Amino acid sequence: MDNTYSYLKAYCHHPGNSNTSKALISPFNSFGELYDGELEKAEKILGQEFPGELKNFYKEIGVGKLMKPHKVPPDYSFSGVNEILSPIAAANFSKGILFWNGQENWMSESAYEDLNPGDLPFFEIHSSEYFLVMKLNSDNPNAVWDGNTKITDSFEEFMHRLYYESPIFYEQYM
Repeated sequence: MDNTYSYLKAYCHHPGNSNTSKALISPFNSFGELYDGELEKAEKILGQEFPGELKNFYKEIGVGKLMKPHKVPPDYSFSGVNEILSPIAAANFSKGILFWNGQENWMSESAYEDLNPGDLPFFEIHSSEYFLVMKLNSDNPNAVWDGNTKITDSFEEFMHRLYYESPIFYEQYM
């Protein structure tokens, strides 16, 4: 691992992680590891590999929520979801598979209808109605998009800004 996301390690609740020290007080940041073979299974469903930066995040950090910034202002509150979806959920949603056994997340049919071919919904904002995507077949599959509006040029930048700038910085682009 290259430790690109080392600033999030304290929020990882992986077995044997002695770095986990942040309390889960709402709103919270929390990440869990992938199940064995989950990424490979999801790529099979997707029919291609995940964008490199998202794939590295899955391997280094896993899946979960980022709802609190690095420095929490007084009286901070957050009512969104801000969830990095599991690879299975992202792959299924991108293929129009909205229901399956063991499903934890869901996507509304209207949200699916808003996707363009090649869109990978990886980040749930508020509910099953609104997702940020990566465009798999673009010149830059690591960029983060809200429909046709680019939020950041890279997933790494997206995560960094969520944590160090604001968990809702993306709203200025919507």
